[in-house]
Amino acid sequence: MPIALDHLLALVLAVLFPIRAALFGYRRLTAADAADVPRVRLWLYRQGIAIQWALAAATVALWAWQGRPWHALGVVPRLTWGLLGVTVGLAIMVVYVLVQRRKALEDDEALARLRRQMRNLERMMPRSDDELRWFNRLAVTAGVCEELLYRGYLLWYLGHWLAPVPALLVAGVVFGFGHAYQGPRGIALTTLVGLFMCAIYLLTGSLLASMVFHALMDLHAGHVARVAFAREEQALSILDEPADTAGPTEGGPVR
Repeated sequence: MPIALDHLLALVLAVLFPIRAALFGYRRLTAADAADVPRVRLWLYRQGIAIQWALAAATVALWAWQGRPWHALGVVPRLTWGLLGVTVGLAIMVVYVLVQRRKALEDDEALARLRRQMRNLERMMPRSDDELRWFNRLAVTAGVCEELLYRGYLLWYLGHWLAPVPALLVAGVVFGFGHAYQGPRGIALTTLVGLFMCAIYLLTGSLLASMVFHALMDLHAGHVARVAFAREEQALSILDEPADTAGPTEGGPVR
């Protein structure tokens, strides 16, 4: 049964974490001057990594202290037909996404559509190689820690009061509101992603597949955003270059 520390951790995940992200994280980025955005962006990446690993470590420590079975947290891999099916499906999806990404990165119109879709998160996405490296670390962190916290732990916690399906729905909504800084559309999309990850977890019996899928999804988003916005900046810089249209001057040829 949950103890007082479990209630506190659930409160952090369901209420305090979304508030921090919306009011003290992304808002600071949107309020920053343009010249200061890269520094604040890296600060948010590093802060997100530190906070998520700290919460994951606290969860694991609490679990060990209470002597709870590790399979109930979803961290014990299970060789099941569900895992095999999800692995095959994931492999097919990865190949498909790689092919589509290659086409998109060569298509200026496709990149323009991607920029429009990500415009509300424009300041959050990486713009340099150094930022992309930190974003990749954040993506892996989210894949491991968010799955551990919002799927493994939260489903266990909710399962003491709710049946599996209602617990899955509540966990998905909580995950969605954890991304409230992305606006209503972002909440809806991440809620669906959360529900999908819950389904993978329940189908495979462990968090391994959902962790890998989550990390790959975020890594893909970061790389595509880096290329899309870099292409836009390159196009703008070309437009801003002064054209050499001066006519011939007295006493000298045109060069």
